[in-house]
Amino acid sequence: PCQTPSSTPTPPENHLLRSHIPKGSCVLDLSSKNLGIEPAMMQKSSFFGAAALGNVLRIGASRVARGSVRSVHHSNNMQGPEGAARLDASATTRPSVAASPGGKHADGNGWNVRALRKTSHGVEVLWDNEERSLFHFEWLYRNRPDVFFTCGQNMQRPTDRLKDVSSISAALGADGETLRMRWNDSSPESSFKLVWLRQCSYSDSWLSKLETARAPVAVKSRKSPEISVVDYDAVMNSDEGVKLWMEHVNRDGLCLLRGVPLVSGTVTRVAERIGPVMATIYGSEFDVQAVERPINVAYSKEGLDLHQDLAYYESPPALQHLHCLRFDKGVVGGESTFTDAFHCAELLRARDPKAFDTLCRVPATFQKIHYDRPDPVHLSFKRPHISVNHQGAVVSVFWAPPFEGPLQVPEDDVEEYFRAYHALAELIEAEEQQAETRLQTRLEPGLLVTFNNRRMLHGRSKFSEQSTGSRHLQGCYTSMEVYVNRLRVLQNRALEPSLRSPGIPIARVGNQDFS
Repeated sequence: PCQTPSSTPTPPENHLLRSHIPKGSCVLDLSSKNLGIEPAMMQKSSFFGAAALGNVLRIGASRVARGSVRSVHHSNNMQGPEGAARLDASATTRPSVAASPGGKHADGNGWNVRALRKTSHGVEVLWDNEERSLFHFEWLYRNRPDVFFTCGQNMQRPTDRLKDVSSISAALGADGETLRMRWNDSSPESSFKLVWLRQCSYSDSWLSKLETARAPVAVKSRKSPEISVVDYDAVMNSDEGVKLWMEHVNRDGLCLLRGVPLVSGTVTRVAERIGPVMATIYGSEFDVQAVERPINVAYSKEGLDLHQDLAYYESPPALQHLHCLRFDKGVVGGESTFTDAFHCAELLRARDPKAFDTLCRVPATFQKIHYDRPDPVHLSFKRPHISVNHQGAVVSVFWAPPFEGPLQVPEDDVEEYFRAYHALAELIEAEEQQAETRLQTRLEPGLLVTFNNRRMLHGRSKFSEQSTGSRHLQGCYTSMEVYVNRLRVLQNRALEPSLRSPGIPIARVGNQDFS
């Protein structure tokens, strides 16, 4: 299904750091009502507007409290078992409640400091929502603002380290919005913004919120599983249009542009609004149309099972752009299909944990070996179909059956690998699963689809061309680095400089980033 709204669609909202975006900037709204997301799904895994994040991610609701806490002293009797830090809120005076820009008190939202103290390991902060964050001395020392060069590089030597923490002191700054650290060496006093520390917190509770923030939500999980549409003119004439387009791709995995001129080469000009296109073994731009002796099955009339492109690359393309130049009514078949690979991986984890673990561990062989072409190709890359990070979250899925070579793994893994492989294949391809996982649309001339090749599997149905009918798409790729860089710059450049790192989180893009 393809949604074609009469006006520019409402973009996805990201509540994080909202108040620090200057007035007049594009502020996004992605409520559960607009998305059609079930409340349970919002609580479980939605980033944009997720109820699970609640006010904790709304810096805009508050300013850091201007308070009465001025100094923090080490106290051995405040240590928990085995030296673990145990924070006592009564150890310091509670800061006063600051008024938010809207005039309402912002107490309890997790951005004000209720208390802080020095422990044997670092500085522990109790936020006003009762969450705790411990910042280790070495962590603070290596992230001192004054050691960063103007271009953002950390100028410390890797051998620099703290040797004695006993005389280190910590206190709230006079403005109530900074943590000031005095070191025991010749290093100058360091000042850390509390909102920056909150963003960079590595407490279990905060990491859990960030995990929720980055978890992709499949379009098919929504009440109205429709592909978002953005106007071509908006993308070509403003950075806000590019940002809207890219945020839809990040949220949903894909987005359509409408009103694209039927001119050869336009797909490259559109992609260049993000950055340079990615040259591959198929060139910088390619034509998807049936030809004699094709160098890829896509250049025929055959159907294509769901897959990713160039899985045999060390770093496959992030985005694929396909511009429909011609799709005559006389063409029977040829519909484009998409499935969220992350969604399928999570379904597999829920239904067959052993198969999921096998596909995380046993490497498949992805290859393109083709010498009978103008520029011979011999590429092979081995990796598991699914990768997870240190917290068990899926960070990449690789699925490309047309480009799989012989399995070369220990004998004991072979049978279990193929059992797991078929379990995932059933989730992706089986007819009874299609209603749960698959999107399908027939592209029309003037439409351009952009999708995340690392997240969205794509395919097409077999087609036949009558004597007066033809199907012609033109495509190109964008690399992962170009895509992520452009998206994050557009989202974060309106923030004050000190808040751009780490900046606004994005939904996972399938690049094996562990964050």
